[in-house]
Amino acid sequence: MNIPVRDVLVVHPNAGRRAALASALPSHRVVAVESKTEAAFKMAAATPVLIIAPPDDARLFLRQVAHVAPNALRVFLCSQSDPVGLAELMRSAAEGHVFSVLDEALSGPELGRTLAHLLQHFGSASLTVGAAPYTAHFYLEEQAHVAQCLEIGNFGASLLLPEGLSPAAFPPGSGLEGLSIERAGQTIFQAPWAHVQRAQQVHDQFGPHLQLDVSWATAMHPPPPAPGVTMEDPAEVQATLRKALRRDSIMWVQRANDPSVQLRLESPSVDGAGEMPVLRCQSSGLLEAGVGDEVDLFFEMGGQSYSGVSLLLVNAPDGQMVVGLPRSLVIRNWRSLPRFKPVPSQRFLLSFQAPITGQPTTRPVLDMSVGGLSFAFDASREILPAGSRFGASLLLPDGRTTNCQLEVRSIQAMHSEAQPGADLRPFRAGVRLSELSSDVHAAILQSFISARCQAVSEGHELPFERIWQLMEEARYRFHPDYPFNSEPPPAVLGDTHRKVYSTGDLGRCLVYTSDKGLQGQIAALRIHSRTWLVQHLAVRPGVRRNEQVSYELSNLAVELGEVQQDIEFIRYSWRKDNRWPSRRIGWLARALETPGLSFLRHFAYMRMPLTSEAPPLARELPRVRDGVRTDFVWIELYLRDRGDLVRVLSEDLLTDEVDLGALRERYRAHGLHRNRRVFVVDGDYSPLAVALCEESTPGLNLLEKTNAFWLLVPNRNHPRAREAVQALIQRCVDHARERGRPSAIGLVDEEDIDVLTEAGFENLGRFSEWIFHRSMVRRVCELWRSVFERLGGAPAPDWSGEESIE
Repeated sequence: MNIPVRDVLVVHPNAGRRAALASALPSHRVVAVESKTEAAFKMAAATPVLIIAPPDDARLFLRQVAHVAPNALRVFLCSQSDPVGLAELMRSAAEGHVFSVLDEALSGPELGRTLAHLLQHFGSASLTVGAAPYTAHFYLEEQAHVAQCLEIGNFGASLLLPEGLSPAAFPPGSGLEGLSIERAGQTIFQAPWAHVQRAQQVHDQFGPHLQLDVSWATAMHPPPPAPGVTMEDPAEVQATLRKALRRDSIMWVQRANDPSVQLRLESPSVDGAGEMPVLRCQSSGLLEAGVGDEVDLFFEMGGQSYSGVSLLLVNAPDGQMVVGLPRSLVIRNWRSLPRFKPVPSQRFLLSFQAPITGQPTTRPVLDMSVGGLSFAFDASREILPAGSRFGASLLLPDGRTTNCQLEVRSIQAMHSEAQPGADLRPFRAGVRLSELSSDVHAAILQSFISARCQAVSEGHELPFERIWQLMEEARYRFHPDYPFNSEPPPAVLGDTHRKVYSTGDLGRCLVYTSDKGLQGQIAALRIHSRTWLVQHLAVRPGVRRNEQVSYELSNLAVELGEVQQDIEFIRYSWRKDNRWPSRRIGWLARALETPGLSFLRHFAYMRMPLTSEAPPLARELPRVRDGVRTDFVWIELYLRDRGDLVRVLSEDLLTDEVDLGALRERYRAHGLHRNRRVFVVDGDYSPLAVALCEESTPGLNLLEKTNAFWLLVPNRNHPRAREAVQALIQRCVDHARERGRPSAIGLVDEEDIDVLTEAGFENLGRFSEWIFHRSMVRRVCELWRSVFERLGGAPAPDWSGEESIE
C-alpha cells in the first residue's frame, strides 16, 4: 500500500520544539499546535497520517485519535530520563494501543531520518512467517534473549518471547543490541541495533507470551575509516558550497557544539564574492543565538559529509538568516569505494532468492564497485531489510555467471513517476559483495574503466614496442640506462611490462585510443604494500590539452588505486623543471596539504655509471654493516619523531615491514623481484647514518626509483657524519655493481649532493614527490577536473619538448 504522507499534526507546548519538528519533515504539510485540545479540532477538520505528541495524558489522547484518525501513525516524544512519561506510555501499551516512541534528545536531522523511517515502516510490506523456523537472538542490558519471529518487514519485526517476562522490562524506545534472525540455523539478517516500539502480553494455545514490536535502521553505516580531511582554501570552500547548492543538498545549522536544536535552511544561496561572501537563507525555525555567535553548518554530498564553523550575521524573527561562509570545511567519506554506472553495452544482472519470502528475483544493477552494488526493488511487495544476508548469482557482460554473497547495507526510497495512490513503492538497496573471484574483479574494473572514459582501455596486451614508440614521440626523458634509438627497446622492459600490468594487482597500464590511433598512456605501480605510484604518463605531441587525454588517464590511474581496498596512499612524482606537472600538481599538493594525510618532499636525482671494476678507495671509511631488527625499530621511531608518519606508512617503514617481506612474496608470485636492503654506520649510542637500498626487476619504474637508495642522517653536525655518508654511498655503489646494475642511483636531500658529487655521481635534476591518503582521492580528482575545465577554453600551449609526470 502507498501511504499519502502529506498531512502531519505536531502537538508540543514548546514553540522551538514545534519548529524543529516541522523542519524535520520538509516534504510534508505540517500543522503545529500547542495543546491536545487544539489538536482535536484540527483532526476533526483534516485527518492526518502522522501525529507527534508528548506523553502526558497519552491514554486519553490515543482514545481520541482512535476515534477520529484510526489509521494515523502515532509517535510520542519522551525523554529516557522522564519516569512519569515512560510510565504513562507503559500503561497505554498495556491497554493495547499501538504507537512509537522517540527520544526527546534527538537532534533535527536525527528526528527527520527517524520519522521518515517510521513512515516507511508504516507503509512497507511485511510477511507473517511460521514461528518455528525463524529464531531471533539479541541482547538487552547485556542479557541474552531468544525469541520466535511472528512477522518480518523491511523496517521491523514482531517477536514472541517466552512467558515469565514483563512488558516493563522492555520499555518503548529501549535498544536491543546485536539482533540476528536465523532460519534453519543460517543467519539471514543481522543488525547492530533495534528499538522496541511496543511490548504487550498475548495469549495463544500454548499460554501467555510477550510480544515485542521492534524497528531497525535503514542503513548500517560503519564509522569513517580515516579522520576527516580539512579544506582550508577560501576559494575551494566557496566553490564546494556553490556546488552543494546546485545539487540541492540539504543544509543544516545549529549553535556551536550544541545539537539540541538543528534547523534546516530553506532556499539557501551564496551572495557576494571575493573575501566576504555570505550564505542567505530562510530558517525553518528560530535559532536561539545572537548576531556574532558561532554556528555549525553541515551538509552531505556525493557520499561525503561536510561540516564547518560560521558566524551568524542576521537572525531575524521572521526566519531570515545570514551566515558567513565557514573558514574551513571538514570532509569525511561515508563510502570507502567509488561507485560507477555500467554503460548500456556492459550491463550486470543480479539473480537471487529473496531471503524472507523465498521468491526468485532478477534485477539489473544500478551502480556498482568491486565491493558492492545497488539495485531497485518494490518495498510494498518485497522484503529486503538492511542487514539481510543471502547468496546470489551475478551475470557478467560477457555472458559468464558467477556466484557471490550479498549483505544489504542500506535501503532508501527512490523517486517514482507513479501517480499518487499507486501501489508501487520503489526503493534502492545498497549491498556489499563478497566471495568474488579475481576474474570477476577484473570484469568489474574493465566496466569501471569504460564507464569513466570509453576511449581508455587496458594496455597490458598492447605490444610494448607501440608504447615505447609513443613515449619516444612524446619526448619523454627517460633514465639514461634506457636511451631512445632506432633499435627495439630492451627485452627486459617488455617482459616486466607484461608481468606487472597483466596481473592488475601489482599495477595497471592504461592507453587512450581515438580514431587517430594511440594518443596517450599512463601506468600505475604498487611500489609498496599500501602505495600506488602514478607514473609514465605520455601524450602524443599535437594533442590539445582541452581534449583532456592527460586528465582522463591521470584520474583513472588514481581511481584504480582507490578501488583496491588495501591501497592506502597514492604517490605522484615529477621533475621540478617540467612546467606542466610542476605547476598543476604542485598547486594541488600545496592547496590540499593535510598534516597526517599528505606528504610533499623534494629530492635530487643522482646517478653514477658503473664500470666493470671498482676503483680503489682513496682512504679508509667507517665500517658498514647490514641492518637488523633493532635498526628497523630505530628507523620507524626516528621518522615518527620527525613527523613523517605518512612516509612510515606509505613506504613500508614500520618495524615489521622494513625488509619488504610481504611485498617481496607478492612480486615473487608473478616472477618478479622486489626487495630492500638496509645498511648502517654505527655511532656511540645510535646509528650515524642509514641507507635504504631498494631492489627490483629492471623496468618496474623507468627512472629506476625501485633500484635507488635513500639516506637517513639524524645529526649532520656530528664530526663523523660526513664520513658515515661517504661509507654508505660506497656500500650502495658496490651493492649495485654486485647486482649487475649499469648505474647506481641516489635519491637524496640537497645537503648530500656535494658528498655524492665527490663520489662521482652526476646531478640529473631536482624532483618533487607528493603522497596522499585515499580519503583525499575524490577531492583531488574534483580539483584536477577543475584545472582541465579552466584550460578547456584557453588556446593550447606549445608543450612539445615537455614530458608529463614521471
